[in-house]
Amino acid sequence: MRSGTLIAGRYRLEEPIGAGGMGMVWLATDELDDRHVALKQATGDDRSRALLRREATVVARLRHPNIVEFFGEVQDGDEWWLVMEYVPSSSLAARVHADGAMPPQRVARIGAQLADALAAVHADKVLHRDVKPSNVLVDATDAAKLTDFGIARVLGTEATRTHTGLVGGTPAFLSPEVANGEEPTTASDVFSLGATLFAAVEGTAPFGETENPLALLRRVANAPIPVATKAGPLAPVLTELMRRAPQDRPSAATARRLLLEVAEGGDSRPRAFKRGAAVTGAVLALVAATIIWWPEKPALGVGDPRTADPCALFDLDAIGAFGTTELDAAYSGLARCDVIVQGAGDSVVDLQAEFRTYSSAPEGPTEKLGPVSVIRGSSRSDLCQRIVLLPDGNGVRVTADHAAGAQVPRLCELADSVTLRVAAMAAEAQLPRRNAQFPAESLARRDACELVPAEALASVPGVAKSSGRPGFGNWSCNWPNPGTGQGVDLYFDRGNASFNERRDGRRGSVGGRETYTKPTGAGDEAVCSVSIVHRTYPDAGGGTKSELVVVKLGGQSATAEGHCAVATALITALAPRL
Repeated sequence: MRSGTLIAGRYRLEEPIGAGGMGMVWLATDELDDRHVALKQATGDDRSRALLRREATVVARLRHPNIVEFFGEVQDGDEWWLVMEYVPSSSLAARVHADGAMPPQRVARIGAQLADALAAVHADKVLHRDVKPSNVLVDATDAAKLTDFGIARVLGTEATRTHTGLVGGTPAFLSPEVANGEEPTTASDVFSLGATLFAAVEGTAPFGETENPLALLRRVANAPIPVATKAGPLAPVLTELMRRAPQDRPSAATARRLLLEVAEGGDSRPRAFKRGAAVTGAVLALVAATIIWWPEKPALGVGDPRTADPCALFDLDAIGAFGTTELDAAYSGLARCDVIVQGAGDSVVDLQAEFRTYSSAPEGPTEKLGPVSVIRGSSRSDLCQRIVLLPDGNGVRVTADHAAGAQVPRLCELADSVTLRVAAMAAEAQLPRRNAQFPAESLARRDACELVPAEALASVPGVAKSSGRPGFGNWSCNWPNPGTGQGVDLYFDRGNASFNERRDGRRGSVGGRETYTKPTGAGDEAVCSVSIVHRTYPDAGGGTKSELVVVKLGGQSATAEGHCAVATALITALAPRL
């Protein structure tokens, strides 16, 4: 899409003025009515179109001078657009970023307008659920408008929580009860309004800024509510709006009155208001930021490895906010599932969730989330890794790997979105099961440590059959060599049915089965892996996949080709057992 394009035969695009999870927002000219409008575009996938049309359904019922007006929705070919009021303005977040903290009475004037808008929204039985400085537009006269109802909900019309316990919103401006997984209410919107005004008058969000969403989540849910120090006469009102208990907060209408008193220079002490029961609302399962509820009960762990489903750990709708998605259940090992995410430009990310067994906790910064631990692993420009460690010694390793493209996406945001979902699922129940069992002939029903004959292992210097250490599901085995610090690794893998497309090794056969040998490195870095095909089978996409046994050797005791000779001998010894 580019400037000058005519949409629906009426709206001429001028320039992008914003972006969201569903697509771009453009300044456009309505050539029929000769006025500027804002056009919000849905990206090409069905989910984005459905979300945009749902937003249209919500905002079409709202009419208020402090809410960005909705004019309608239009279709242009396969694309859907919302036609909105264009407000020459900047967001409250942008103003604070550019100018710093704002005077208390000015913030109160802006807040009174937003509270009036929320009162109207709540009266129409709608929850906004994402009130924050970037969703507030302020013009040159300080007229304020609430915008972006992309995750709003009409009370009583939709499920209030997904089965995983995930909820949506922006962590820094959530109420404590929503951060703890409770259902959002009108009182939750009021807290978010208070947090938004706190950020405007103090220059920072109530619970601070951090790139670690896990730490921020814990802070919002459990830390004492901060007291504004720069707010002067506004401080007591902010205290009321941000009461920890939802029933102790004023309604949006009462908040408007309290804020007007400060804006007009009146008594800064909030008058008493009737504290009523909060109205329950609906919860969105994971949008741009993910919030999770951890119940007070022990995690049940992975359970039977053969029935645990790594693919069920992904929420494709949520991952879709980062680009188009393609799930591949047979891209790699038996304990792993991959989602290929194609994002902006030509970027491609391989997002992985893999079950693993840990004899000890991996190193790295650790957050305790209820009964599970989340460990931050590698974080580079091309890779981000997280580990959810369960009490049963198993865990899930989540990896976002920048596979291709010049533009590198926000890898850790992508990895964290999956990590938080896994942590919530693990805290609620045993992780999900596969829909179908592995077939009887699958390697998934074999034991990697028992596949190599003892006499074959005895020929490997420094390695003993009895020293084999099984991995998750018994789908891998390691025989260490204390002298070299490495040893023999055997694992079950999955891949394409032929090695023809590989170019960095050599093809062969053992016992009528296709093999592939790949030597790499030299000296201490010398390694060789030899793969042999166990079976082939059709995949969901109409192609053919294969199950492989891979033997890998390394260490300083031999060259890469020397390791290849030993690995080939082991493959030859185990081939009759396949």
